[in-house]
Amino acid sequence: MTSTFQTLDLLSRYHRANDRTARERAIEQNLPLVKALARRFSRSPDQTEDLVQDGAIGLINAVDRFDTARGDDLGAYAVPTIVGELRRHQARRILTASAGAVAFDEEMSGVAVADGALGRSETRLALRGAFRGLTRREREVVALRFYRDLTQQRVAEELGLSQAQVSRTLSTALAKLRSSLVEP
Repeated sequence: MTSTFQTLDLLSRYHRANDRTARERAIEQNLPLVKALARRFSRSPDQTEDLVQDGAIGLINAVDRFDTARGDDLGAYAVPTIVGELRRHQARRILTASAGAVAFDEEMSGVAVADGALGRSETRLALRGAFRGLTRREREVVALRFYRDLTQQRVAEELGLSQAQVSRTLSTALAKLRSSLVEP
């Protein structure tokens, strides 16, 4: 296990001298944190690997933005960024399935049912039911954040909310979607 001091030294070398090796070592040393968070969000071992990759993006962003002058712990700083990427992954997966349902609707207008259509229609029905469980505000926030790909801050500005309110609304909406899409 690497100490906070060692990590701060690596980050200082990266930010002051653009030492790419120090950056890579800082990222590698903190990958166990990403893996632990990914396991908490995962529903299956197959999904864990995808989540680790997405969480690693959050870690990389945290390493790149970390301010060594503050002297904070990178792990504490990185957790919100990693969790944001993990939530984004789950929401994009839900929206991808939703887009498939819309494409299915368009594809099926006036055309005979093709192989695999039953599965897609079940997905469409599940998503329709899941989205009905959200409040109007939750649907609005999810659409702006993941369909229009706005940051939480931009969503807050568009809706006249605080970034914290947007974050809480997203957390609630994603939890509702997850629980309603989990197989019984």
